[in-house]
Amino acid sequence: MKIILTGHGETSIAMKGAIEMIFGKNDNFYPVPFVMGEGLESLTKKIEDTISNFDETEEILVISDLFSGTPYNAAATLCLKKKVTDVIAGMSLPICLEVANLANTKKVSELVPFILSNSPSYTRALSQELNIQEEDDF
Repeated sequence: MKIILTGHGETSIAMKGAIEMIFGKNDNFYPVPFVMGEGLESLTKKIEDTISNFDETEEILVISDLFSGTPYNAAATLCLKKKVTDVIAGMSLPICLEVANLANTKKVSELVPFILSNSPSYTRALSQELNIQEEDDF
């Protein structure tokens, strides 16, 4: 499985760097930044150019930063054309680490529902954690 990271600015590059800081070098992740002045067509072309280097039988998961933003829309267009396997919006380091951990053992069709079902556990607030701790102390 190949994973394309895309988002506004250079978030995709930074995200790959953070993944590799924690897990070490990972050749399955390909950042495709969406920079100021680009549009939907140019970003779609950049993603297509990245895909053109992959084996045709390779599953491709795209993780974008915002649902319905230009990076998501470019990936969704390619998914509808069957050029990528699926698209997840809401790129975060916990999601990317989970994908990195499972990409070699699951198909995209297994991985996406797993990520979506677990995504609420990736976000926490200290205030709520402290309330839970207080409740447990009673």
